[in-house]
Amino acid sequence: MAGRAMRFLAAVLALALTAGARAGAQAPAPAAPPAPPRPPGAGIAIGGLGWAARDVERAELPQKSSWRRLAVGDKLRTGDTFRTSEDAAARLDFPWMAVTLGSSTMLTIPSSTVLSTVLEQGRAEFAGPGRDIVKIRVGEGEVRGGGRLVLRRSVGRTSATALEGAFRVRAAGRTVEIKGGEGTVVMDGRPPEASAPLPAPPRGLHPGRDPAYVRLGQPVDLRWSAAGPSHRVEILALKTDEVLLGLDVGAPPVRVEIPWLGTYRWRVSTRDARGLESPPSAAGLICSVDR
Repeated sequence: MAGRAMRFLAAVLALALTAGARAGAQAPAPAAPPAPPRPPGAGIAIGGLGWAARDVERAELPQKSSWRRLAVGDKLRTGDTFRTSEDAAARLDFPWMAVTLGSSTMLTIPSSTVLSTVLEQGRAEFAGPGRDIVKIRVGEGEVRGGGRLVLRRSVGRTSATALEGAFRVRAAGRTVEIKGGEGTVVMDGRPPEASAPLPAPPRGLHPGRDPAYVRLGQPVDLRWSAAGPSHRVEILALKTDEVLLGLDVGAPPVRVEIPWLGTYRWRVSTRDARGLESPPSAAGLICSVDR
């Protein structure tokens, strides 16, 4: 009798364990939803939007007759055209370089077998230390090289400022090389001008190493010893050279509002009448607080 009870109890336990195992088994995960189809004409993903302050938009394919606002992390593809709003800043990250767009700037990555970028208007800084960046087409010319380069495109004129490295600027059948600390100007229909030294950077920044404390939402007055009529002010992260805001301004003082809490660096460059920029100044500090 005891043996029969033990065998019955063992059978009950075995059934219970089997049922528990079946109940505890995980159901197969649902299949991931299919990726949305690419718009007609969309190219290959080659990078991402690394930073954006204010509006950055991409022309919608295939006609590019409408624009859609981008968010940080969005993929960048060949065939894309981007534009920034007034006082905006954006960083396009690619495996081989980063491109920082200034305000009111338009840049295209053509769909072609040879990768290139086209600066159609505005200001763009290309950074690819230690390697050649892709070919840059601007106006009627093209630029190749490696390092840090600032290009400005306005009606009928392109200004090229080499901050680091070396670049070859070609137009109208002539090539001019510019190295760090040099620049050149290209007028449409003409070859590049001879390389020339860049303007000297401004000095005497205030606030300087001693930070200015401002309440969030309140502007801060920036001053420096002006070296020309036009300047570019940049707000940077504290520990990196990421440009968070960039403004083309006139003579100091300049009033700037930082829309985030924290401590930031700021610097300024001089821009001469031809559009060539000086190297940036030493950095000052601004601390944005909530009270």
